[in-house]
Amino acid sequence: MGACPERIVNFADFSVDIMGSMFKSLDVPTEDDMEDEEEEVPLRLLGLVCENDAYPALDAAALNKLKFSPIVRFVPLRCMGSFNLVWVSDAFSRGVDGMILLGCKYGDDYQCHFAKGSELCNYRLSKLSETLDKLGLEADRVQQIQVAISEFDKLPKIINEFVDRVKEIGPNPFKGM
Repeated sequence: MGACPERIVNFADFSVDIMGSMFKSLDVPTEDDMEDEEEEVPLRLLGLVCENDAYPALDAAALNKLKFSPIVRFVPLRCMGSFNLVWVSDAFSRGVDGMILLGCKYGDDYQCHFAKGSELCNYRLSKLSETLDKLGLEADRVQQIQVAISEFDKLPKIINEFVDRVKEIGPNPFKGM
């Protein structure tokens, strides 16, 4: 699925449409949801995670009681190669403040189980920065990180640095629209 250039390969319980529907149905807190007018609207970040390397690394981090920001909601993907730029648009239009993509490491010792999924994702993301800038959204709101299962101990720092960067940028200006 991840290697399909047309993204038409699907699984019974996972498809581009299923993922798109999930992002379109996100319920992101807005100012209207806050009981106290002084209360700040919480940031909402999504983590799309390759189920072959990055997701087990998240599990290992949890098993080792490593802590990272709870404002990131993780969604497993069969492969980062299935990543669709429309998902970013759907998520940001719903008010998501940032998206971190955790995929397999590539290079000399490529670990991808579905051909070259992380590289495909990286190529697609190279086209995203300009689009986000035109929409008035900072390209830093979306970040791709390569993670091997054995690097679980690095995940808290990676995730927390991403959260800090999005906090620095501020909330999505489309939140609540």
